Amino acid sequence: MERLSPNRLALLLVLGAVVTSGCISPRVELDLETPDPAQDHRKIATYYSNEAATLQQMSKAMVDRIAVYERLFGPNSDWVAGTRLLAQSYEEAAKDYERKASEHLELANDGRPSPLARPELR
Repeated sequence: MERLSPNRLALLLVLGAVVTSGCISPRVELDLETPDPAQDHRKIATYYSNEAATLQQMSKAMVDRIAVYERLFGPNSDWVAGTRLLAQSYEEAAKDYERKASEHLELANDGRPSPLARPELR
């Protein structure tokens, strides 16, 4: 079995802490008991939009950390590479959630594209 270098071990611990903190956040229950399915789709779209905004903030925070890690450990360090991957992952998830929000807004509008939907997400 290969031993992890102290830098890789520290990176794994930091990334694990970041991921774990995102997993234990309180979940908001959606009350989908309305007789109007359009209202339910709007609630779901709002949920996905809020999650997308949170993920975008997390991605930006990781990009800010990349600059710090580049100064501390050098641009080719494992810290920079791991944080860059994490930032990209958050950004991709945010785009996916934005797409899902747009889909639910379309369903709320009887299949018509929402005026809030961004064309690049379709």
